[in-house]
Amino acid sequence: MSKLNKLLVPLYTLFLIGSFFYVKSVLKGVPVSVEDNSDEKTVETRSVKVSLTVKAPFYTRTYSQESKNTDSVSDLLLKVRENNKDFTYDRTAYSYGSKLDQINGITTTETMEWRIYDAEKDVTLKMDDTALEDGKNYILTYQKTNE
Repeated sequence: MSKLNKLLVPLYTLFLIGSFFYVKSVLKGVPVSVEDNSDEKTVETRSVKVSLTVKAPFYTRTYSQESKNTDSVSDLLLKVRENNKDFTYDRTAYSYGSKLDQINGITTTETMEWRIYDAEKDVTLKMDDTALEDGKNYILTYQKTNE
């Protein structure tokens, strides 16, 4: 048994030395990534004046609101609701975006729905990601469904 011990100790030592150099070479070949934050753009927060026009079947009403440029269209809806007793809405959030269920008691149906526009661009599904722009009028309209 002592012959075996005399043989295993040098083999184990060679194995450890070889493992050390192997790990060192592997680590040398794989660069360690460092997070680079230099490309992040900081957005300067400033005040913007926007309006929300609601076009319903029997009335049209415009609400003016002062917000921040970092706020979204959904934030605009919240602020208008907080500041005006005659504006209510419900929406459903999905993984792909949000849909408006009712505005001022007028609910969506199979053939009619509420959509919100930034000029000609429909931003209903992306209302959480669409930032407010100074001087814009966002239009909330009750229209026939596109499906």
